[in-house]
Amino acid sequence: MFSLSRSRLVFAGVAAVAASVAFAQPALAGHTRLGTRSLSKPTRVATTIVAPPAVTTATPVRIAASATNVSDGSGRSFKPDAPYALGGQLVSTLLPVTGTASPLLYQRSRLGGTGYAVPVSTPGTYFVDMFVSETRGVQPGQRVWNVTAEGSTAATSVDAARDAGANRAWHVMFSAPVTDGTLNLSLVGVTGNPLVGAVEVDYQSADTAATTVLAQDFTGTAGTSPSATRWTATNAGNGFGNRELESYTDRPSNVSLDGAGHLAITARQETYTGADGITRNYTSGRIDTHGKFEFQYGTAVARMQVPGGQGMWPAFWALGSNIDTAGWPVCGEIDVLENIGAEPTTAHATLHGAGLAGVPWLAGALTNASAPLSGDYHDYGMVWGPNAISVSLDGRTYMAVSASDIAPINNWNFNHPFYLLLNLAVGGTWPGSPDATTQFPATMSVDFVHVTT
Repeated sequence: MFSLSRSRLVFAGVAAVAASVAFAQPALAGHTRLGTRSLSKPTRVATTIVAPPAVTTATPVRIAASATNVSDGSGRSFKPDAPYALGGQLVSTLLPVTGTASPLLYQRSRLGGTGYAVPVSTPGTYFVDMFVSETRGVQPGQRVWNVTAEGSTAATSVDAARDAGANRAWHVMFSAPVTDGTLNLSLVGVTGNPLVGAVEVDYQSADTAATTVLAQDFTGTAGTSPSATRWTATNAGNGFGNRELESYTDRPSNVSLDGAGHLAITARQETYTGADGITRNYTSGRIDTHGKFEFQYGTAVARMQVPGGQGMWPAFWALGSNIDTAGWPVCGEIDVLENIGAEPTTAHATLHGAGLAGVPWLAGALTNASAPLSGDYHDYGMVWGPNAISVSLDGRTYMAVSASDIAPINNWNFNHPFYLLLNLAVGGTWPGSPDATTQFPATMSVDFVHVTT
């Protein structure tokens, strides 16, 4: 929601896919298998089985489908996955992989593996990030697989060709509690064989069960404010770096419960003099949890019905709680949902961070619903781990970004607590101003906001 060029680096969106190739064939054009099989008589050598390194509270396990160490764009080392992987064969491609600064992590893959066994040093919750890309030329629907973690479903219907397109970086992210010393991951092919390039497992917390830390269902009497122990309403109208046209207020006419289990954030066309003494032609609402609720890692989802209309700009997002000392964009920003009235079916997700000397960077994606988002309630969610973030619409991921994907000159500004924001902006550099077709009042209706960690 802060001002920055909207020429987005799009990581999602189905691209044209190369012609179908049966992955059972031994030699695909542009592809190789890693390693060769010796025909000479094997020599028996006494070996000692050494357990592979475990994930600790301070050190993740990063493994890649390679016989040698592989480094990402920032120099983080990924070890060979052989001590952890179950089954499968190593394959590689010379074709470029887009959407990442670390293509080697996707160009080398394990085809047909059945899972991974990753030791952990202590019971707790561990965050898993699987690096995947459809580099073998199959069409959407021809390589689909599921993941279980510790016997529970972690991801279903993984289809990189459908969700990312051919030769494009993609991720499968989830958290899993581990109590027995080993994180057991199983890959189950639905159609075709699973294909995974690299895996990162990070310690997330000491918890061994998911806990809902924020459950805002907005029940209450119509016209009352949302919980003051969780939310603060903004009283300002300075454009917020985006040349927005509204004055935000805490009046019930702009921010209040509707009495039917929803929070109504309403934009109105009216002459109003804001707290800054400037008279504007629109009012609206913006609330946040700064100083009242923050979290680090987990999932967050808001079920909302956004308004349509030229110049409308509803958003559900998060900012680093250190914004007062670090400033933006060093604090980091996660935009879970932004929609502008000129794009009624399009949901945007974006990460904003800072690189060397505080220079801003962004990574984002968009997806298009089958009907205008204003027509119904939708779930806008994110999954956030120590080194990766994904965003979904109605449970389907459309943005997935790892710290290994961003350019080496950029910092991963998402390793500290964040707070949440909900707002409905009017006008600004991105959506443009309302016009004669825009209907007021316009309401963003929020059914719930839930955070689990």
